[in-house]
Amino acid sequence: MKKLLKITLALMMALGLQLTSLNAVSALNIDLSKAGTYQIPVKNLKSAAPIPAVQTAFANAFGDSLEVTVDKDGKMQAVATLQNMIINIGKEYYANVLTISNGTTLSTKVEKATQGMAGETVEVEVPEKISFELPQLDENNSTVLPITVDFMNAFMGNGKDYPTNVTLTLDLENAKELQKEYTLEDGTYDVPVNVLKENSDDQSMAAQAVESAQVTVKNNEVVVTLKLKEMTIYGQTASVDKMEYQLKDGIYKEATVIEEENGHPTKVQFKLDENTELTNVRFYYGGSQRGASARLQLKLDGLTKVDPTPETPKNDNDKKEDGNKKEEEVITRFSKDGTYEVNVALWNATSDKESMAADALNNKAKIIVKDGKATMYISTKEMTFGTIKASLQEFYIGNSSSDYKNHSATIIEKDVQRSPTLWAFELPHENEYIDVMMNPHVAMMGNMDLGARIKVDYTTLTYVSNQTELKTTTENNQKVNDPVEKTNSKDQTTNNNQTNENKVVKTGDETAINMMVMLMVISLVMIGVILRKKHEA
Repeated sequence: MKKLLKITLALMMALGLQLTSLNAVSALNIDLSKAGTYQIPVKNLKSAAPIPAVQTAFANAFGDSLEVTVDKDGKMQAVATLQNMIINIGKEYYANVLTISNGTTLSTKVEKATQGMAGETVEVEVPEKISFELPQLDENNSTVLPITVDFMNAFMGNGKDYPTNVTLTLDLENAKELQKEYTLEDGTYDVPVNVLKENSDDQSMAAQAVESAQVTVKNNEVVVTLKLKEMTIYGQTASVDKMEYQLKDGIYKEATVIEEENGHPTKVQFKLDENTELTNVRFYYGGSQRGASARLQLKLDGLTKVDPTPETPKNDNDKKEDGNKKEEEVITRFSKDGTYEVNVALWNATSDKESMAADALNNKAKIIVKDGKATMYISTKEMTFGTIKASLQEFYIGNSSSDYKNHSATIIEKDVQRSPTLWAFELPHENEYIDVMMNPHVAMMGNMDLGARIKVDYTTLTYVSNQTELKTTTENNQKVNDPVEKTNSKDQTTNNNQTNENKVVKTGDETAINMMVMLMVISLVMIGVILRKKHEA
């Protein structure tokens, strides 16, 4: 019964959060009294000229929308991105907006312009963006604006300004508030966090589930770590099952679980697609497949860096040796010792595409962290180059311009043909790409080391267990006797070269020879039988 109540409560919370948001849909969009910047669709732009062709041309002169900034006093300043107009009255005449009343040109462009009814069409420099004071809107969300247009100046004003009025009507129901994008210095920051309703600035019930937030910044990429907790509603407790965040293309992606307790995440992580204060999110509770929509608010203004690793107490000797030196800030993706899983791929050394040997690498890797040291374990398999089948025999960390031969990966397991299937190496860094060199020992390819990169998708990084030792599977694989066997061993390279064509590369070139030998044996047997029968006769 208690479990049923929890499930019912979770469903009520999910539905309640969404219904509350739906009731507030209009409030945020229509109310322009709140200071901020908004993108407001242009519902209609109508010229005062009675000619239908002119009205049609003017309708899109301001583009699809305006960017409107409202200050604390309620004054509105709009920015229009102007479009070239074509007036079709038996002949096409090109026109451009030159000025808007109380406006300032922000940028210019080159467009076609027709110099009056009998004039020629030439390319001229005209305004691209104009900022102007937006007058008070009437009950229809409309206002009248005096503007000048180059074609009208030439046609009606004899080359001088000929003001004409347009009626601008805005679609406030579909207005969207624009957010400021932040640029942050590299480092780790504690961030004030809140969870707001989907379409209003009221706090969401989901705010109880978020205990704290921290962001780690590197090259202006912001990784958010949220600490989650149980929430209590009407005397019942509920925990988050998962959380999703929205990318700028509108797609929702599940946040990576870093830590969990009793099957529920207690710490999740994701990368901001845009460095803005508000991010659309969904929380899932009680096994429900219906997420509760909300907005995660991260206060990115005026942040102070924090040290992600607390300083350990030092003795007197340490203090004398260190003097006044400050410990370097350490930023890591691994919150604690244990086993992690992550998606990997083998990419070209210089281009952002898969390596030709991409099929040799399995797409799941393990990272085991022990005493702060991270070791990556990758598994490989047989790959195909045309008609040639081969397996990686040597694997190094580094590129062709580095001393990679002294940084070989360790072979952990081999298959029954003695080809390596599991490798290990100390993680050189926590960047997305790791330079590697590899050699499949294919003679016709020059038996040469080939450059590539391991692409590590840290957005998929998942904490699996607290195990700090690798558990290997040996039912189908023959484990290497020496656990520290290195791929740069001269003896191993020599042996691999000698046996490579028989054991590793399978080209199919020996098929015809084997068939001929078999036919020869059968022929000899038949001749023997015939001679024996003749002898007996």
